[in-house]
Amino acid sequence: MLSTGNGSGGMTISQEDLTALTAELVAIDSTNPDLVPDGVGEAEIARFAAGWLESAGLDVELRELAARRANVIAI
Repeated sequence: MLSTGNGSGGMTISQEDLTALTAELVAIDSTNPDLVPDGVGEAEIARFAAGWLESAGLDVELRELAARRANVIAI
């Protein structure tokens, strides 16, 4: 088990779950459209991260910055 936080409200995730999460993240194309013509952007991976964070119990805000561009804020 891997633990994050300082022991007060942190979360614990197993190595198996962390490996699965990493595999899901790297499978999502998030090519920066400012760097690569026709890049798909970060919106899909931001939606995925927001959903994962919500399911972990965090308050999540997804901010769409522009077409195909988004930020995720979680507390």
